[in-house]
Amino acid sequence: MENPDKYVGHIVRLEQNVFQRLIAQARRSGNEFENRFLVATASRRLRKLVCYNADFRVTVSVSEVALV
Repeated sequence: MENPDKYVGHIVRLEQNVFQRLIAQARRSGNEFENRFLVATASRRLRKLVCYNADFRVTVSVSEVALV
């Protein structure tokens, strides 16, 4: 099992299918952003990462990101 704590403080990219889903949601609200997110916190138990991009926040699984 991969340690989610290693991502905290790093820039990550989301998998393409996850990012495309977020873009569709963001366009409806009038926002646009790049596929670069800063990982703020990690949950070992849930294996989730809380990532930020400008004023947009997303919670994703560790398996849905790649370090940049």
